Amino acid sequence: MKKSYLLTTVLFLFLTCSSFAQTYVIQAKPLDSKEWGYINLDGNFIIDAQYRKCYEFSEEGYAPIFEKEEGYFFINIQGETLQTEIPGFALKEVFGVTGFDEGLAPVRINENWGYLNTDGKLAIPAKYSKVSSFKDGYAIAQVGGNFYIIDKQGNEKLVEVPGVTEIKHFSENLAPYKTENGLYGFINANANVVIEARFVSVGYFNAGLAWAKTNVATIGYLNPAGEWVIQPQIFITNDFDPETELAKVKHNEKWIYLNTKGEIIQFDDSETISEFHEGLAKGKKNEKIGFYNSNMEWVIQPQFDGVRNFKNGYAAAKLEDKWGIIDKTGSWVIQPVFAALKDVEKVN
Repeated sequence: MKKSYLLTTVLFLFLTCSSFAQTYVIQAKPLDSKEWGYINLDGNFIIDAQYRKCYEFSEEGYAPIFEKEEGYFFINIQGETLQTEIPGFALKEVFGVTGFDEGLAPVRINENWGYLNTDGKLAIPAKYSKVSSFKDGYAIAQVGGNFYIIDKQGNEKLVEVPGVTEIKHFSENLAPYKTENGLYGFINANANVVIEARFVSVGYFNAGLAWAKTNVATIGYLNPAGEWVIQPQIFITNDFDPETELAKVKHNEKWIYLNTKGEIIQFDDSETISEFHEGLAKGKKNEKIGFYNSNMEWVIQPQFDGVRNFKNGYAAAKLEDKWGIIDKTGSWVIQPVFAALKDVEKVN
């Protein structure tokens, strides 16, 4: 009897801790409002709609906010401002605003960039002319014409590649680099060239492959050794999706999918095809939008007037002019009662 009680107690505590560890937050705009706030999965506001410019929460539990008078700052899910030792900083603005990644946020102080931690401290000094976000434990930093690979402690490795002019962020432990002759290759976290710069353009490694464009304007896929796994033949392509291992490509004027073996997969029951996110892709039929899986089967029948991609198991969906949140069965988790919604973010 005691053993049964103990097991029940342990299970209850496990489920409670797991539930507590997974908090979901969504940017939301109420009807007839110009301001954004944040709601939970019950559809209730946890931070009132009061911001014209606010951005997604990171897993670390902070979201960037911009206000004219104050500039940039961070709030937690209680709406409290993160107190920092560096007031007056700026954030990176590339397809949105970059906040925390892997516990560090790139911040600009005057003309130089460094990294802020979640304690509000400048963890890596602002001494760089350019920086990237942290991915796979590393970031790219630049001072003048010199590039460095830095870790989360701020330790630097000089990239001694002749004529390097650009290095992008890491994915699967490799980062694309560009040389002054306009060609791309890949380096590793030790700042060593793994794949020589011989391509006119490249993508990022996902599912063990990266696309690369040759000097004759065809595209194929490379493995980390720089060998062609899928020979150059495709004219327009995207990175592989890590979960389904499918890439959306345009071949012979038609959008199709390609798997990592180079096999072509078509889905003819949708007027459009999209990239996969969390195992599902959005498609369109009779002017309505739904989701299909990697077997090219409708999982959520086309019924919505607008959708966002799935993230953390949920997607924003629109009926007429109102937005709500659905799960992967297509059921409403939050009824469509909002003027706008963004992605469901998980906060640890």
